[in-house]
Order: sequence, then structure tokens, then C-alpha cells
Amino acid sequence: MIRRIIGLGSTTALAVTAPLLLTGAAPATAATTSCSQLASAKSISAVSYADRLVRAWGRGDTAATNCYTSTAAARTLYAQTTRGGIHWRRVSTEGAAGTIYVTYHDDARGGNLTIGVQNVGLRAADGWHAAYTAKFAGEPKAWNAVQWSDNLVRAWGRGDAKWTAYYATPKVVRQLHSISATGGSHWRRISAEGAAGTTYTTYRNDVTGRMLRIGISHVALSDGDAHAAYTVTYW
Repeated sequence: MIRRIIGLGSTTALAVTAPLLLTGAAPATAATTSCSQLASAKSISAVSYADRLVRAWGRGDTAATNCYTSTAAARTLYAQTTRGGIHWRRVSTEGAAGTIYVTYHDDARGGNLTIGVQNVGLRAADGWHAAYTAKFAGEPKAWNAVQWSDNLVRAWGRGDAKWTAYYATPKVVRQLHSISATGGSHWRRISAEGAAGTTYTTYRNDVTGRMLRIGISHVALSDGDAHAAYTVTYW
């Protein structure tokens, strides 16, 4: 079954000279799990606490994420994405004034995330919401499938090899560059359809009349992978 994605106007033009807009993910859904149903967090180390949080956020478990974080820290994480992905690796730990700062590196997309967790003696009696600060450094925003495809077409259009290679698999990069090293500024998105775990977004070149269809993997986006554009058709 093919599902057409609502809200994509046929006049959506892609101006490749415009800045790359990094839009946030949708707000987190309401928690449906009580914190008391989770393993106790009263006396675990700050590093283990941060690890639990990053795993919960990574798999899109907003209920557990909300238990570990303060409102401000949750807002920072969800502004990035509600599902952080599976590629976060702890790289450093530092302590200062009752807080342990634990830093993780995103091995897929290249940025860092630092979580600040209160030491055991400074936490609330139940142990929850002790991760009170979160800060990203150099981490590209998470986009939905259509936004990801748009950004790929913009990058290719302006001849930006670095970002083209970030958004697409090596095979797709080769296919795009076989069309042209610089795709140009006249591609206009005309439709997007979802089918079997992929969103296919179609563009028309208003100068040449040629068509381009990009396929984005939903699994890759959910896991936090780069190179989520895995198929391209040009005619």
C-alpha cells in the first residue's frame, strides 16, 4: 500500500542558495509509564544514570526519558529529535561542583552530546530528574524523510560534495554525480509517497523538465544513521 504524505504543495521550490535550515523534531508524546516501573535510580552512579538516559532517548522511549531528565534537559533533547538513535558512544566524564558531565559522540552523524547529572547525594528522594542539563555540539539536526531528501537535493544542487555524501549512500552519490556534479537550483518538489519503510520524494527540474526521485529509509532515520538516501531514479 502506498500512503501519500499530506501537506506537500506542488509549488514547493528548493532554493539551493538559501541557508540549510535545521528544523526540530515533533514534540515528545506524553509519558505513559510511571517512573516507579523503571529500575531504581536513587543510588546509581551519575555515569550509569546518563547512560540509561541516552539509551532511553535513543530508542524513542519518551516516558523513561522524562523520568531521568529535568524539563529543560528534555526540551533540549526533544528539540533535536524524539528518537536519538543507536550510535551514541560515551567518550569522557568530568566532575564539577556536585555535577558529573558525561559526553557522548555520535559515530554516525559526527556530533557530541553532554549530559549533566547531579551526584547521588544531591538528587531528589526518588532519584528522578537528576539529568538537569543537556548540550549538543556539532550535531546535525534530525529531519523527517522529506526534509532529509530536500536537503540532499539542495546540497547536490549547489555542488556541495561533503553534504551530498552525508545525506546519501555512496551509490546514490555516484548516481547523482553521474547526472551532474552540480545539480542546479531549479528542482521543485512535486510529491512524496511512503511505501514499505521508504519515503519517495519526487522533484521536477523547471528548466529541463527532467524528474528526480529520492528514496529515504525510515529505519536509517530512526536509528540515527547518516546516508539515509539509498535510492535515486532520474528520467
